[in-house]
Amino acid sequence: MTRTSKYLNQDTIAALHSFQIEKIDREITDYLDTNNKMNTYHFEYCLKCGCYHPRLIKSGFANSGKQMLRCKECEKRFVVDCGQLTFYSHQDQLMLAYK
Repeated sequence: MTRTSKYLNQDTIAALHSFQIEKIDREITDYLDTNNKMNTYHFEYCLKCGCYHPRLIKSGFANSGKQMLRCKECEKRFVVDCGQLTFYSHQDQLMLAYK
């Protein structure tokens, strides 16, 4: 059975078992997918006024370094990850993904 990986070099592949290589590839793919999803955001409703398909603009950064958005309908600001698990943390999403 040929053992290959998109992310590992040949020396590392030679030192690992097939299931370990598959697990590492799966983990790296999951991290890359998570990073791609975090780079884009879409809100169906404004989290403050409830407007359907709000017009949102970037509005600076919070003290934690998270991107802030402003709804053009109600002029209120909120953090990109509002309503998610990382909302109350003072770390950005990338730091939590790698811990």
